[in-house]
Amino acid sequence: MTATGLEVRLHEGRERAEATRVAKTLNEVVWSLQEIDRVHLLRGTRATWVMADMDRQDQDLILRLEPRNVPAKRDMLDMLVPAEALVRGAHTLTEQPVVPELFAPKTVTRLGALAEPRDGVQSVSLATYNGRTNAEVVLSEPVKENAAAAVKPFEVAYGSVSGTLSGVRDARGKTVRVTVRDTIGRQAIEGIVPESMAEELRSAWRHRVALSGKVRRNARGQAIRIDVDRLELLPEGNLGRPSTEVLLGVGADWLDGMTVDDFLREVRRG
Repeated sequence: MTATGLEVRLHEGRERAEATRVAKTLNEVVWSLQEIDRVHLLRGTRATWVMADMDRQDQDLILRLEPRNVPAKRDMLDMLVPAEALVRGAHTLTEQPVVPELFAPKTVTRLGALAEPRDGVQSVSLATYNGRTNAEVVLSEPVKENAAAAVKPFEVAYGSVSGTLSGVRDARGKTVRVTVRDTIGRQAIEGIVPESMAEELRSAWRHRVALSGKVRRNARGQAIRIDVDRLELLPEGNLGRPSTEVLLGVGADWLDGMTVDDFLREVRRG
């Protein structure tokens, strides 16, 4: 059943949850939804998340969030993709130390922080709902441990990453921080670029790029950050890229119209 919103449940202990903790939890959840949306959708109307309901059941504070409906600008089902991806990603982090689909490393870090009991909140759980609440995911100790491992550099080597340059913002010192949407792995990769390359970044914004430099990968081999020293604009779509027929030769018949990105994604999944 398609979701209509996101339920955030805060379980209290012997003491009531501090108001600042409740507010911070909501902020972290909304920021996570916004980060996921930027990976999901390069451009378009961003959802504004509003309070749909607040309730208390025994020792649980129940907060329900829904995107404000603006049907003329964006389909509601598409606006709810971040909510479903957030819950799905939280479930992934209960089992594996990976950056989930549509997540950025900083989104992983947010969920890991929410898994820490503090300020009267013993645990936080997430679930989508449509009338009734779907299966909830508790942000527990495994989420905290897997989140920390997922963003911890395990291997550092010179290499390259490719994707769409979707975020450019100033960082401290003489560097610029960027976000690259990996269209194959469907995650975001963080990049640190020298200020001297700022003009190249401006012209490459929202375009497919290949970034070369020192790549930090987690233990699962996912690129989580790159210190960039070279940027190259890539052709948009499949233009100028080898076809899947060229990649596979005589084995191309089973592709059934698969794009290059689809093929590479299936190869990575093994």
